Amino acid sequence: MPARLFALLLLLSTLAVAQSRASYFDAADTDHDGELSLPEFQEWMSFAFRQMDKNHDDVIEDDEQLVPNAPRLALEELHERQAEQFKRQDKNHDGFLSQKEFLAPPG
Repeated sequence: MPARLFALLLLLSTLAVAQSRASYFDAADTDHDGELSLPEFQEWMSFAFRQMDKNHDDVIEDDEQLVPNAPRLALEELHERQAEQFKRQDKNHDGFLSQKEFLAPPG
């Protein structure tokens, strides 16, 4: 493969990844202010919970679990865990997640 073609393909794939990351962040940033608040983070990160909670009682019971014998999980408990994760990802401690902080691997 000629070097120029390889460089072009590499550039295009890099742009596609950057665009998909930006789109993912933009979808979570519901007020489009360029940063995620804790409520935006919790709403975005609770998608799977809401899909599993078939009776919409904010609790995932045994019969709603995808994993057999998984413990019961309340939305309030999930939000507490998410708040802890949010705090760990908020590296500059400003109370918001930038795109970089949001897309960084959880730590």
